[in-house]
Amino acid sequence: MATYKDIKGTSIEVVSSDPSNPVIGQIWYNTTSQTLKGLEFGAAAWSTGGALTTGRQGLGGAGTQTAGLAFAGRTAPGGAAGNVATEEYGGTSWTNGGNMGTAKRAIGSATAGTQTAALGFGGLAPTESPTTSATSEEYDGSSWTAGGNLNTARFYMAGAGTQTAGLGFGGPALATEEYNGTSWTNGGNLNNAIQGRAGCGLQTAALAFGNTDVPSSEEYNGTAWTAGGNLNTLRQNAGASGTQTAALGFGGYISPSFLTATEEYDGSSWTTTTSLNTGRSKLAGAGTQTTALAFGGSTPSETAATEEFTGAGPVTVTLSGS
Repeated sequence: MATYKDIKGTSIEVVSSDPSNPVIGQIWYNTTSQTLKGLEFGAAAWSTGGALTTGRQGLGGAGTQTAGLAFAGRTAPGGAAGNVATEEYGGTSWTNGGNMGTAKRAIGSATAGTQTAALGFGGLAPTESPTTSATSEEYDGSSWTAGGNLNTARFYMAGAGTQTAGLGFGGPALATEEYNGTSWTNGGNLNNAIQGRAGCGLQTAALAFGNTDVPSSEEYNGTAWTAGGNLNTLRQNAGASGTQTAALGFGGYISPSFLTATEEYDGSSWTTTTSLNTGRSKLAGAGTQTTALAFGGSTPSETAATEEFTGAGPVTVTLSGS
């Protein structure tokens, strides 16, 4: 790849606003901010974001890094009960949203859903001796309403898709179900019934990964699951973001460790990248492979920690100021 030096030489451009499409190695002086800036290739990194108002594990998540959604989960140390609390992330801090209709933990969620159009399903509700739930709920940015019931009640499911084209799979079952915004229908079964898988992607292009025995992943094409590439780090109850061909997996648990390991998936193989700052399992994720959000989870106690992931790539840096 040609650098700015190769193309333009060594002169420094003086501008009133940052260039809209700079190249690696380009340096400029911004007269408005009175700073010398440049574009370099930055390493992938997790940074600390605003903490959840309520620390929790086994929660659902959806949205993007700057518009995330957290809901349900277990908040009481050692307790089995779930909760109804919903929180919205604005890129800096979490604020309270509308409560769910039923308190749950170990809930599944449509990972490609948005902050204003989310879907939560299954889980354990709502007492100290919880029952497995088949209910689902839909969020419109302010309140939750009841959706259609799953055909198979279960907990610690993985999810993918959107509010009107959702996918729920796994838990202590092989079953996969597809949601059309009103009702659930059965799809193709997973090849391995392992509780604690993570998932991301779309209803017709989903990814499931992680279990307690082998670091396997599976890919769904809208009809059937086929084997994908193996993770480098064995784990269960990890967080996930992204798509089937550009996914991010992070955290999770393999006795006796709460993991920080993060991996990127390109549709065929997993590559290890920079680690989370806080090792945890049963956390939620949102966003893409290059701009992800990790929040909540067990360390083993419930945590409110939020982290933001930035993938490796071009980044504008300030070299000096006035």
